[in-house]
Amino acid sequence: MNLKDKLSEFYGSLSVVAQKCGRSEDSLTVLFATKYLNSEQLAAFIDIYWLLKGEKAVIGENRVQDAGEKLSYLNEFHPDLKNKFYPVLIGNLQKNKINKALNLFEEFHAVDSLELASDINFRAANRNVPVFLEVNISGEKSKHGISSDTAPEVIERVNIMPNLKLEGLMTMAPEIADKTVIRKVFRKLKKLAAKYELKTSMGMSHDWQTAVEEGSDILRIGSKLFK
Repeated sequence: MNLKDKLSEFYGSLSVVAQKCGRSEDSLTVLFATKYLNSEQLAAFIDIYWLLKGEKAVIGENRVQDAGEKLSYLNEFHPDLKNKFYPVLIGNLQKNKINKALNLFEEFHAVDSLELASDINFRAANRNVPVFLEVNISGEKSKHGISSDTAPEVIERVNIMPNLKLEGLMTMAPEIADKTVIRKVFRKLKKLAAKYELKTSMGMSHDWQTAVEEGSDILRIGSKLFK
C-alpha cells in the first residue's frame, strides 16, 4: 500500500473511532512523527497530505540536527512547500541546541523539566513560543518528563513565563497490550490538563484509538504510516 492509501485509510479509521465516542475528526490534530522519512520522502509526504487534506501538515521531528538538514533541503529544492507544513519539535531538547531549535520549529512538544522551560524562555525574547510540558504519568524510569507530583507547580511557573505560551501537556503510555493501564495513564493526564484548561498530546501509532476515546487533542502518528 502506498503512502497516499495508508493516509486515506488512517483518516477513515480515525473518523470511525471519533464518531463512536461522540467526537468529530476535526476535534483532533494529527502530528506526524517524520523521523522515519529522509528529506525527499518528507517532501513527497507534505505534497501528498496537502493534496488529500488541503491544509498544512503538522510534522514532528525528534532531533534538531536532522530537522535542520531536512528543512534546509525543503527550502532549497522545494520552496513551493514552504507554506504547506508546520514544524514541531517532539524530541527532548539539549540546552546547547535551544537557539538552533528556535530558528527551526514553531512549537516545542517535549519540554521535560522546569529548567529547560526556563532556558527556552530566556532565549526566546519576545517570541511567545507555544510549548507542551512532558509529564511522566506512568512513572517509568526509561521515560523523560516531570513527575505527576511536581506537575502542578511546574505548570503554574511556566504559565507566567513571558516568552512561552503553555498550550498543553504531553505523555507517552507504556508500550504494553493492557489497554486498562494505558487508559489510566491517559485519563490521569486529561484530568490534570483539564484543571488548567490545557490541551493534551497523547496517543501514538500503537494506542491512538484509546487516546481518542480518552479525549486526546493531538495524536502522534509515525510508524503506522512510515514504516
